[in-house]
Amino acid sequence: MEKMTKEQKDRQIRKEAGATLILFFICMFWHIGFGWGLSGSCDVTIAKLPLWWWISTPGVFVVGLVGVLVLLKFVFKNFSLDDDENGEEANHAN
Repeated sequence: MEKMTKEQKDRQIRKEAGATLILFFICMFWHIGFGWGLSGSCDVTIAKLPLWWWISTPGVFVVGLVGVLVLLKFVFKNFSLDDDENGEEANHAN
């Protein structure tokens, strides 16, 4: 676990929240864009379901899963949210 100052923790938390929000919007635009964009213009079906459904619904799951793996690999860090001073005092009190 990485030791960080309070300012570094705040920056990291904001970075993780921002990256998660960006992934959310990517998934939202993927789902709405392919679902609505292809619904009237494409007559291709797979297993009696239209192509827009396959790209939109299971596709957004794949995009979200890959996005979460990328976030875990490159953005998220493992660190304690406890204050260092308070955490050390609490450990010495026990």
